[in-house]
Amino acid sequence: MIIILNTAQAAAFEIEGVKNEKVLKNIKLHIESLPIPTMPLQLVQYQDDVQERVQSATQVFGYYHATVSIEGSINTENGTLSPRKNWLLKIDLGPITLIRELSIEVIGQAAQDKKIQDSIKSSNLKEGKPLEHLDYEDLKKQLQSIALSRGYFDFKFEKSKIEVFETLNVADITLHVDSGERYKFASLRLGKDDRTIALIQGLLPFKTGDYYEARKLGLLNQKLKQTQYFRHVVVRPLVSEAKQAAVPIEVILTHKPRDNFDVGIGVSSDVGPRFTGKWKRPWVNKNGHSIGAEVFVSSPEQFVSLDYKVPLEDAIQNFLSFQGGFQAQNENDTSSQKWSISATRHWTIEHSDWQRSAFIRVEQETFTQGLEPKQTTQLLTPGFTLSRLRSRGGLDINWGDKQTLTTEFSSGSLFSDIDMFRVTAASKWVRSIEQHRFLWRAEIGGIITDEFAKVPSSLRFFTGGDQSIRGFDYKTLSPFEIDSDGEKELIGGQYLAVASVEYSYPVSENWRAAAFVDAGNATEKPFNDLAVGIGLGAIWNSPIGPIRFYLAKGKSDYGSTRFFHFSMGPSL
Repeated sequence: MIIILNTAQAAAFEIEGVKNEKVLKNIKLHIESLPIPTMPLQLVQYQDDVQERVQSATQVFGYYHATVSIEGSINTENGTLSPRKNWLLKIDLGPITLIRELSIEVIGQAAQDKKIQDSIKSSNLKEGKPLEHLDYEDLKKQLQSIALSRGYFDFKFEKSKIEVFETLNVADITLHVDSGERYKFASLRLGKDDRTIALIQGLLPFKTGDYYEARKLGLLNQKLKQTQYFRHVVVRPLVSEAKQAAVPIEVILTHKPRDNFDVGIGVSSDVGPRFTGKWKRPWVNKNGHSIGAEVFVSSPEQFVSLDYKVPLEDAIQNFLSFQGGFQAQNENDTSSQKWSISATRHWTIEHSDWQRSAFIRVEQETFTQGLEPKQTTQLLTPGFTLSRLRSRGGLDINWGDKQTLTTEFSSGSLFSDIDMFRVTAASKWVRSIEQHRFLWRAEIGGIITDEFAKVPSSLRFFTGGDQSIRGFDYKTLSPFEIDSDGEKELIGGQYLAVASVEYSYPVSENWRAAAFVDAGNATEKPFNDLAVGIGLGAIWNSPIGPIRFYLAKGKSDYGSTRFFHFSMGPSL
């Protein structure tokens, strides 16, 4: 294998004889900083320096007999050294050192700990295999890290050494560990805030007397932050104060202000400029009740809502919420005003990412849809939602998925104007293979009723736009009627089916190029009148999150359209 190493003096080396990429890279790192000699007297010293550094670079991989020869003509003028453009560095690595004897012992309680034993078994250190010092150091670090994370606070290495016998090309490794006793969780130190004490007791992933696990402290820290009661959270073990192999846990909390405000401004090709204002009071009383309000304003839609939250088993995943609000909408042949109040019970499936919520909602919507006369529909709607959200990568998600299934119904015999059953299901997946990123999306929905004309506009299906079928304007795909002027008037669909696939690849540090295909429609009959959108896009990973730009062409039974879409926010 040949590699050229550039230097500050513009001379270079060609390296031959090294096929192992890791060894080659380490040699390069060791010798590239050596200054090129400029005087003949410096050449011998330079050759010695190269030999020394190559040996240092190769010994960590078990090559203790590497030799180096430098070849190339040397031209001298006026007593100065003028090296040729490329010098040839020939390296003979020699025989590799093998592990002859490997002695790894664990005494103490960790001798029976599966995590510790699995770490040893998975190590690259094996008798008869080539010696790599990095494998030895990695195992030491891994054992120490696992031991501390699992409460072996008296962990120490009784013996740890590598003995190399260069003439025999073998090495003996000794690694003897004394883990000591595994510590347990002692009592919590929480201060004197009664409301905080009650809250934490409902969130604890461990109890006094359980074996210590750093993972559970991290989980408690995460849960406390998710409650949104606190500005700062610190959960730490007080190892120096441990007694009888039990370590107390200190919890330090800084409460958020009594009232919190959040203002957001955004823009997208679907709704144009938009404004969001939020207010929240985290603590209404000592039981952890909270209250909040939200206002949203855009050209096609405005709403205001009030939310009251009552923790039950815990403040994150098991609680009651009560909502009330007003929504106005005026877009795409829809004009509606809706009042609603609801109560929702939220809870999770144990040891699962899935969340459940059961709700009952009372709403009254006055609406005009297309050519239909203005009317008012009142509904009492019980329903159920099952959802899951998983993601990695922060704002620029590189792995994740989101699923939502909602069913709801109303009955004329239960304070509603119509009998109706409505179901919607949506799924999004983001997966990456090295730098290749794929996004799949699907959404289906249906309404079963004998009185579709009375179904409120907000419950009918419309599609099109940067979050559904690109190439079409926002919510402009649905069944329609023709008015007296020959213009289409949307009436909304009874069924919905949309699917999408998008591929993206980085073209610079903060930009990705994308290509996509979207298909589907909102229809009177399931899977009818397929509309398709195809196009190209660019995604900028900005400091405030991904911003997407798409140029799309849409094609349906009623012609072709072209649209430029842009939006911002995470993929899920």
